Amino acid sequence: MRTPAWLLISLLAACAAAPAPAALPLVVTTPAPMTARVDAAVEEVQSTTAVHAASAVSAMREAVQAVVPAPVADEPPLVSPAAVAHIVRWEVTSPSYYSSRLQWPIWPGGASGVTWGIGYDGGHQSARAIAQDWSAHPAASRLAGTAGITGIAARDALPRYRDIVVPFGLAERVFVDASLPVYHRATVRAYGDGALQLPVDAFGALLGNTYNRGGSMVGDRNREKRVIRDTCIPADDLLCIGRQLRSQCRLWRGTSLEAGLCGRRYSEADLVEGAR
Repeated sequence: MRTPAWLLISLLAACAAAPAPAALPLVVTTPAPMTARVDAAVEEVQSTTAVHAASAVSAMREAVQAVVPAPVADEPPLVSPAAVAHIVRWEVTSPSYYSSRLQWPIWPGGASGVTWGIGYDGGHQSARAIAQDWSAHPAASRLAGTAGITGIAARDALPRYRDIVVPFGLAERVFVDASLPVYHRATVRAYGDGALQLPVDAFGALLGNTYNRGGSMVGDRNREKRVIRDTCIPADDLLCIGRQLRSQCRLWRGTSLEAGLCGRRYSEADLVEGAR
């Protein structure tokens, strides 16, 4: 009998090495959308978080689903277990913490939408995608009502959804079955096929970065990502990738996001540099 996926991730999250010296945040930012148009707008206003375009993200997501086959029971995991544990740890800290503090929808702030599960941001999904991904949840139709609502509007809408409980087991299943395939493809699109030649943990760290920051390469905010794509990956230089991930901390220095997001970037860099 196969070991349940939630149990494997729970064990990995418990055994994973502690991240770089920043304290784990309660919730780090949710996945950013991946459109050049949105990122250009972010550059213009010097925002610390991407301004999202839900319809564009939903179109990207549905296009990816059309070309990413459903997982086969005995095939290797799409993302390395260490990378999955890393994302889970930074999104929800641990399964036990999730169950005690995060199994209800929240609003992480900024340009985020109403968010639940393992970083699942309803504001950047279509109602159809939410209903499909969360079809096993009895409140799927209500959750679909969060589609396209972001920023202050999402904050104001949150009380309508706070009574919905999302168990960790279901959150983990949606994360593995729905979110990871989309962001695997988005990472390859952002960094090129050469990224697939990296050690699996290094690729997984880049996927985690894409999950958190998006895949756009536009503007000064994404200059480190361009260096990773154009210099580090062609040279197969893991130390180069690690340096560029840590350098992204410049974006949040002196802000309330510094501890959480810099800690996450340093943790990604450690995962890359320790990759085999």
